[in-house]
Amino acid sequence: MYKLNVFIVLCSFSIISLVTVPVKTKSYCEFNEEIFSYFYNLTKLSKPGEDIEIQQSANESIRMQLCSPLIKKCNGKDGYSICLKKNNKEIGIGKVVPQLITKFGKIKFIFYGDECRSGINYKVDILMLCDYSITSYSVPTGSECHFQMIWSSAFACCANKKEINCTVTNPSDDSHYDLSPLKGYSENYVIYAGTNTSLEIILNVCHSVIFGFGALCQVNSGACLYDPVKAPTLGYLNLGDVQETLSFDSSNNLILKYENGAICKENQEKGQQEQHIRTTITFICNLKAKDTLPEVTETDGCHYQLTWITAVACSLEQLHEYSVKTSRRCIINNPVTNFMYNLDSLMDKDFNVTSSRGTKYKFSVCGPLINNTCKAGTGVCLEENGTSLGMANTNLMWQEGGPYLNYTDGNKCNDNQYSQTFIAFFCGPEGSSNDPIIIEENPCQLIIHWNLNLVCEKRIKCNIPDTEVTLDSLISSTNNYIVQINRTVFYINVCRTIIPTPGLNCVHGSGICKASLNDNNELVEEVNLGFPKETLIIYNNQLMLRYIEGSVCPEKTDVKISSVLIFFCNNINEHLPKFIRYSKCTYVFEWRTSVVCGTILGHWIPPCGIKDQFFLYQIDLSSLYKNQPIRYVQSENRNYSINICGEQKNGNGSSIAVCENCNIYGPLSYIIFDFYQNIIKFKYLNGSKCLNSSYMAEITFICDETSETEPTLTWLRKYDFDPAQYLYDMFFQRYMDK
Repeated sequence: MYKLNVFIVLCSFSIISLVTVPVKTKSYCEFNEEIFSYFYNLTKLSKPGEDIEIQQSANESIRMQLCSPLIKKCNGKDGYSICLKKNNKEIGIGKVVPQLITKFGKIKFIFYGDECRSGINYKVDILMLCDYSITSYSVPTGSECHFQMIWSSAFACCANKKEINCTVTNPSDDSHYDLSPLKGYSENYVIYAGTNTSLEIILNVCHSVIFGFGALCQVNSGACLYDPVKAPTLGYLNLGDVQETLSFDSSNNLILKYENGAICKENQEKGQQEQHIRTTITFICNLKAKDTLPEVTETDGCHYQLTWITAVACSLEQLHEYSVKTSRRCIINNPVTNFMYNLDSLMDKDFNVTSSRGTKYKFSVCGPLINNTCKAGTGVCLEENGTSLGMANTNLMWQEGGPYLNYTDGNKCNDNQYSQTFIAFFCGPEGSSNDPIIIEENPCQLIIHWNLNLVCEKRIKCNIPDTEVTLDSLISSTNNYIVQINRTVFYINVCRTIIPTPGLNCVHGSGICKASLNDNNELVEEVNLGFPKETLIIYNNQLMLRYIEGSVCPEKTDVKISSVLIFFCNNINEHLPKFIRYSKCTYVFEWRTSVVCGTILGHWIPPCGIKDQFFLYQIDLSSLYKNQPIRYVQSENRNYSINICGEQKNGNGSSIAVCENCNIYGPLSYIIFDFYQNIIKFKYLNGSKCLNSSYMAEITFICDETSETEPTLTWLRKYDFDPAQYLYDMFFQRYMDK
């Protein structure tokens, strides 16, 4: 079902012919930096259809566009990109076009505005910083007339980055390591080159150095040296490219090698064979070492050897054991990120959970039940017969995927065992049920999974930063995507952990799980196919989502299983992914879905239907007319009538959809399917005359299966609408840019 949002626009300016498509000219936000000629395009930071608004205080806000003029005028005037609203008064503090500075890796825009005080104009400095993972802007700061902003964006990054896998298994003892928390997506590590405090080494881990001001390193450099003597042109000397994956030295310490750096001049001066500079970083495990930096332990000018003492260098098994030893009363820290899981707010309460068989249990968190029929100190009780399924304790423990409790020593369940309960807490998808669920139930063991926002340390983003590409609509909060092939069943979620399911006892926090069906159609032999740790990427023009660090690969025990979802847009709209192949410890799935198709135009199908131009969707809207031909909306002392499918015509034979008194808001001109936002828009143009322009309206249909179908007015404004420009911006440009 679709709910309706109505956007009414008063007094638009004259209409440009639909066949007129404006020629794309290069924006001041498209440029090459001056050292390596890396190309940057910041135009997609503009917010389509509306201005970016930043609330500074109760009485002060800023409205802006970085790469174009404001959509809404500032104080009734054109020609501004930044508008300050102070005490309900608008001031133009940034005019188009700004000054652009791109020297020495810095990207800075300087906007000048109206006069602030005698002889001094407003000035806004916007410093762009690289961050491959986010898009954000800071609240402007500064003096009365001079504002300063920092805007972090993936579009401010060099596109030619190099990244390698940062996880490894030690074949000598099957222990697992993950240095991913050390990988920098926005900042580099900077250390002194030994005892020389005038020379700095700039480095990253499993990722090329973030290029920018103060880090003018070669594109593939994992480490570089700031030395104006050895590198007089730029001052930066490449100490090795990101190439090899992690390995172990003879002492079982993790090592990371950066090879093939600049030519080593020390060897040339000694008359020795030409050699490239290289860097080796040795990681030493210390469970108590937090927020440390590497140190240079040895160098001959050709080989830089660094040592890094950090808890991240400890195996996942060591980290788990350490977390158990250092846990407190219902509180435990993630030993890698230091995030604190605190569940003490759940203590001193009784909770109920019912199994799929209808058996009812009562349980508590980090303490004994308050009211129960079981023996004193019980944490989980089967009340119908007073059977204890485990004695309570306060020992919250950590494992990858989230914390858990293990209640042991319940009633005797057979000759040699006592009942126990495992309660796992994890960060579920947004909107998922917060009710605990029993995953496994037998006389000796009970497994409870519980989605809790309290343990949400970080959810990965399900989009491509600084673009409209998003899979948010595919994130499931109620049911897993299930793909069955004969007796094998795959349980999948998108960018999130799978939904707890009775009978599915997969590894805590899995994003994809494979199970087998036995002769009784029960799920057995669950295998974790990867955790949702990595964001979406575009590889070879394909949208891909990777799940990593699953169960041990059966044919290569020093590698963990991973999975890849590859998304395609075409005429086939499949609601489930398809399993394609298994190769080299990786499960590959393909998903053909309109969600990744973006925004496309649609067509009207008489008497009351629509379809998109690629025939992916065809929708019947007749129920909006049959149940109630005309809908009414009231707002700001205006009465609007909406007639989507009626037979009422205006003078030129077009259907009248939106009216207000005698004002007609024009015939249907565009139907726009926006699969990214899961909405459909109707554009009505060239309505009744209003001064020098015409009335127009927009109706947005929002997919919501639980919503009523009554429309509501969302906003009302005066707007300069150019249909040819709209057609270009919303459709052609997206495909021409690819």
